[in-house]
This record gives sequence, structure tokens and C-alpha cells, in this order.
Amino acid sequence: MTAPGRARRTVLKKTPVPLLDEAAQDGRVLRGARNHALIVQAIYDLVRAGSVEPTVEDVAARAGVGVRTIFRQFNDLETLSRSLSERVLGEVAEISCPTPPSGRLGEDLPALIARRARVFEHLLPFRRSGRVMRHRVMFLQEQDAQVTRMLREGLRTVLLPHFREDCDDLLEALDLLLSFEAWERLRGQQKLSAVRAEQVLVTAAQMLAAAAHAHQRT
Repeated sequence: MTAPGRARRTVLKKTPVPLLDEAAQDGRVLRGARNHALIVQAIYDLVRAGSVEPTVEDVAARAGVGVRTIFRQFNDLETLSRSLSERVLGEVAEISCPTPPSGRLGEDLPALIARRARVFEHLLPFRRSGRVMRHRVMFLQEQDAQVTRMLREGLRTVLLPHFREDCDDLLEALDLLLSFEAWERLRGQQKLSAVRAEQVLVTAAQMLAAAAHAHQRT
């Protein structure tokens, strides 16, 4: 009953907002992770097969997911690039099989070149594809710089026991000669086989090293 002279007050009760079922949330997360893995694998396969810039339609068909799913994933190029890079660099680690220098330049320099040849040959399609997106994805720029520094330090480790500290000219020349860009030029524009390209690099590197040794003796 409402007291005389008082207006009836209407009490609004808050209706609880139903939360997304935990199982549904887990399912959505798992589905997103699965789609991401399928898309990364599809991009990997397409690039490995020679597609420099796979289309959304190609990736969707290869991954077996909808085009809208691809667009949602492609909004995060950074994450996709990192996932693909982790896959490729993991394979590179298995391919390179680095060994400590023997202390004999005649063995260590060809061994270093052989490792780089294997790595560069595996990276060739991915570096070509990455170049297309490099200006849009900061991670790819940072990774290129990191790999370049790592290769340079590996070369320095091989050279320093055999040359004085002032071997900067030799280091700079070999750093260029044994770069990915040189490998790409030999394999692409000059159309050398991988075996022949490696032979050319070994010969050129040994000639430069011999010239540097001769210069030190004078």
C-alpha cells in the first residue's frame, strides 16, 4: 500500500548483463589462434612457391578460411610478420649448423661461405617477399638490421685471428661480397646455380684475403 498523498515510486532493477560463457570465450580464442596458424602456413607455402606478394584470395583459398578472416588478420601485419619470421628463422638455425672457427683461414672462410649459401638460398623467396612489405612493417626493418650485424660479427670472428686490428678494408669488402644482396645478384641477374655462386664467392674471398696478407707483409 502507498501512503495517502505520496506518489508511487517506481524502482528500476538492474538486469545483469549476461557474460560470454567461458567455454565460448576459450573457443573463440582457440579458433582465432587456429586461423592465425593456418594463414601463416598459407603465406609461407605461397611465398616458398614463388609468390612475392600473395593476394588475400590466394591466402584464403590456401588456408581454407574466409576472406573476412584474412582481412581481420591482415590488420595486424606486425604479428603476422613476426609469426612467419619465427618459422623461417627456426629453419635457418637448423640449416646453418655453425661451428667454432678452426683457426685455419683456408678452412674457416669456405666453411663460413658454405653456411651462408645454405641460409641465403633458403631465405631467398622470403627476403624478396619481405622487401614488398618492409616499408610498412617496422619489425622487418629492425630484423634486417639485426641479421646484417650478426653476419658481420661472424665474419669478423673468422678474420681477426689472421689479420691485424687494421683490417677494416678487408672486412668491409668481404662484408659486401658475402652479403645476401650479392647472393641474390649471383642467383638472379647473373643466373648462376647455387653451387656455382658459392664457388665464385669462395674464390673471390680467398683472393681478397691473400691480397690483404700480402699487404700486411709489406
